[in-house]
Amino acid sequence: MGLFDWLFRRKQRRRKEILSRPFPEVWEQILDANVRQYARLSDAHQKLVRELVQIFVAEKEFVGSGGQKLNDEIKVTVAGQACLLLLGLPHLGVFPRLREVIVYPRDFGEIVEAIGPDGRPYRIPHKHAGEAWRGGPVVLAWDEVQHSVCSPCEGYNVVFHEFAHVLDMMTGGGADGVPPMMSNDQYLAWSKVFDAAYQQHLKAARTGEPTFLDPYGANSPPEFFAVVTEHFFEQPRALKARHPELYEQMRGFYRQDPARWHHPRTGHWM
Repeated sequence: MGLFDWLFRRKQRRRKEILSRPFPEVWEQILDANVRQYARLSDAHQKLVRELVQIFVAEKEFVGSGGQKLNDEIKVTVAGQACLLLLGLPHLGVFPRLREVIVYPRDFGEIVEAIGPDGRPYRIPHKHAGEAWRGGPVVLAWDEVQHSVCSPCEGYNVVFHEFAHVLDMMTGGGADGVPPMMSNDQYLAWSKVFDAAYQQHLKAARTGEPTFLDPYGANSPPEFFAVVTEHFFEQPRALKARHPELYEQMRGFYRQDPARWHHPRTGHWM
């Protein structure tokens, strides 16, 4: 048996052992409360989310920074939202290149010192709600994650955003706004629709025209993909109504159709 075969089988045995454990009842309660989309999934997809969360929490190292204390709510909330992106993408694994999730209590960053025109020094804060590093960790501000939990229909979700970047970077060449494609035809259709939508969004942002999509997406094609991912999972029906071609490309990539999800208890659509 070769080394890679041995490593693969060892990984499979470890995951089988992880999934043999009962899913904690408190984790189920966290998913129900903090991952709004969970209740709208089919029983089969809910089961898959639970399995992905168990693997994610077991295999990724969570690190609290800036005084942040870690608990099950943080781990399961982050894992549940991140793994929602994977329901139709079993071929991509559970973010295989990601090893670490760093959580701060609030927005983080650095202070840059500069010299003004009058010669006086001043300090510029560079704050972030989240970051995703190629070959490195995902970094999140917990208060921003909580904001998404409390306001799940705004089209803003830092976990969806940063883990869209992780998927984007799986192509091997860094983030470019083109996630892993399955066929050349899919890639060509994606490029045509996304390039046109991005240029339209960029023009609107530069002229100050109001947009449905977050203006932050105008910063670059990778940011545009991450922003559209946020709207796709948080405001799917609105995205489909305003940008139907864009929605179809997202549906094709993620192999999910959240505009058709509805709450099993209330019957309300997202």
